[in-house]
Amino acid sequence: MPAAPRIPHAGEGWYMERNNRKYSRGFTIAEFVITAMLATLLLTMMIPATLTMIEEARNRKVVDDLQEMEDRIDAFHKANARYPLSLIEIYSSIPIDPWGNPYQYLDIADAPNQHRIKPRKYKHEYNINDDYDLYSMGADGRSEAPLTAKPSRDDIIRANNGHYLGSVLDYH
Repeated sequence: MPAAPRIPHAGEGWYMERNNRKYSRGFTIAEFVITAMLATLLLTMMIPATLTMIEEARNRKVVDDLQEMEDRIDAFHKANARYPLSLIEIYSSIPIDPWGNPYQYLDIADAPNQHRIKPRKYKHEYNINDDYDLYSMGADGRSEAPLTAKPSRDDIIRANNGHYLGSVLDYH
């Protein structure tokens, strides 16, 4: 009578006995290198996308802040028949944008000649607002009067007397 097949005992592998295993449990150098290369590839794809998402979130935050400030400025104007001379008339301190720079405000309608305020322009052609300018200087913290100037290209602005809130690059 033929012998019955051997059934492994508990703890033994199904295809080879414990003491007869051919492979170790660690990674080989090739497996480690492939894993490292895949991780590096994933990181190189994820980092730019993450940075873009962070920048878009900051821009959205600035637009929301500008909208809220615009509402407060317009309420102040309605209550006082004039625009505030500074954001400090509305806030206890000047609000700060996500890049750590103070928001910029210029009263154009009530005091253009008193304080020698020069309204911001688009391509040296026309003022972007007739009532007041309100904007963030963007990540670089710099801005110049024409919106087309290099330091102004990352600004987030209020234009067309509040009908536009967004990036200088998307304006016109």
